[in-house]
Amino acid sequence: MSAALDRSTRPPFGSIRRRTKKACETCKQRKRKCDGHEPCSFCLKYEYDCSYESQPRKKPSRPSIAKPPPKSCEKSSSPGLAARADVNQQQMEANSGTAFPHFLGKSLNPQNPPKVHGFSWNLGLRHEPTQQFANITSLVSKDEMSALVSHYLERIHPIYAVLDLDMLEKKVSLRWDDYITFDSYDSVLCGVAALGSLYSGDQGHRNEEALVHCAKEILEATCTMNKPLIHHATAWVLRTLYLRSTSCPHTSWMASCSAMHIIEAAGAHQDPGMISLVYSDTADVGVDEESQRRLFWVATVLNTWISYEYGRSRVILRGISCKSPVPRAGDLTAELISLFQISERLDPDQKNRPSDLEDVLYHVQGLTLTHDALVLSQANLALTIYRRLRVAASSISNDVINCIIRMGSEGTAAAVRMSEKRCPWWHVANVPFQFLCILLAIDSKESLSLVSHAMRSFKTIGSHFSTSTVHNAIETVDSLIKLLQRKKEREINLLKDSIQDQDSALLERNLSSTHEYGSPWLGGLFDGVNPENTDWDWNAFFDVEIPLLDDRGHGGQVRSG
Repeated sequence: MSAALDRSTRPPFGSIRRRTKKACETCKQRKRKCDGHEPCSFCLKYEYDCSYESQPRKKPSRPSIAKPPPKSCEKSSSPGLAARADVNQQQMEANSGTAFPHFLGKSLNPQNPPKVHGFSWNLGLRHEPTQQFANITSLVSKDEMSALVSHYLERIHPIYAVLDLDMLEKKVSLRWDDYITFDSYDSVLCGVAALGSLYSGDQGHRNEEALVHCAKEILEATCTMNKPLIHHATAWVLRTLYLRSTSCPHTSWMASCSAMHIIEAAGAHQDPGMISLVYSDTADVGVDEESQRRLFWVATVLNTWISYEYGRSRVILRGISCKSPVPRAGDLTAELISLFQISERLDPDQKNRPSDLEDVLYHVQGLTLTHDALVLSQANLALTIYRRLRVAASSISNDVINCIIRMGSEGTAAAVRMSEKRCPWWHVANVPFQFLCILLAIDSKESLSLVSHAMRSFKTIGSHFSTSTVHNAIETVDSLIKLLQRKKEREINLLKDSIQDQDSALLERNLSSTHEYGSPWLGGLFDGVNPENTDWDWNAFFDVEIPLLDDRGHGGQVRSG
């Protein structure tokens, strides 16, 4: 629709496309492609002041060589994905009543169309309330904040690199100089401080709970703000990480869903050069592209995996065109996303055959991961695949069982190592517990032989994190082991009973035939005699003739003795 209404300001179809010789100052600063019009389409779209330098810049003496895109971006930047995103975007724009006045005005007055806004969304009877929040500078000192940031960068950032570290450093250095004015970035600082406290390896900061509450108040308020910002979505991701590490499944699932909705509102799910007009009233376009990509993909990973494990629906965004982040030294987010992209085939909406699930399992196993947190996620995916196979397949091959047991054992070992470092990653408890349950479910000689070692490992984790949650999990596994033991004892008793019944029946038949017909080999020794009421005559027993050994074919008798 936008292309049709903007046709009057663009070259006609079939005309020669020329390279733009100049770019406006806004596009230069934001590193956006400029079409050279006055004003350009980007500035029109987001209502920026569009201006050009009086003298064009000189070309560099040596042309720069464009690097080929990294492999991790190939999937997200493929023509098929771009085409689907473009179709979804056009459909969404066609549905949008808030965007239509802009398209209509652009066709009538391209220089000054109405902005995208819910002009008649409601009657506007109330104004957005203003709120007061706790000040982070009153909760932690600057030195304490620096220490908490260090813990965060050591434990969390290598896996979930969603923060622009330059921005974080700048905010920490300046925030305590102006401790009166509220800063919207405080929600991020509170999230970083809370996670740093949780993963510090000791009892944590005295105001950790207050930091979590402060971030919660700010974020709940930003959900209803006119224009959410990218760092609000970042703070929701940090809150998701904290709740996934400390709270019940429902709260972390809700936080992960909120993060996805704020990301969509801020337009972070679309490539910066492809943000749809329907997001122009809320899109935050002044953000580093690489940080935005990491934010989108990490939020997607968290929401998807939490939803899968909790058995809930995940948030599915339309018109996704965000590329995968570029691998870089110092963080393993690209490895996390590679693992996630394999796990996308476990979507409950996909009807996977058992062979498809086995293929996913072998792809997961084939990844070489260098961090224990990723090894835990790898093991958890393997255990998830086993649960899916139990439903999809009538039987599971030994090769698949051995693969699952091997990854479960590696995940349990990684959990023990992390517990020894006092690193409370959520899968530190989850993987050993699920692995023990699956060992019992497999119920083979090989799996049951590993239960003892896995249980000792789980109790080792419980000694490092002596919480009621871990103890309840250990007690639950212990009760399951006892139930399986009783089940097997009942089965053994059934077999014993069946053997005893057969022995009793055989004894009764033998006694009956002895009384009625006499023994075939005792030669009528007990005829008319009740052995229970008679003294046993061993001399008579040894002197008795044994017809069984009678060799009548040779005309002789064999006597005992």
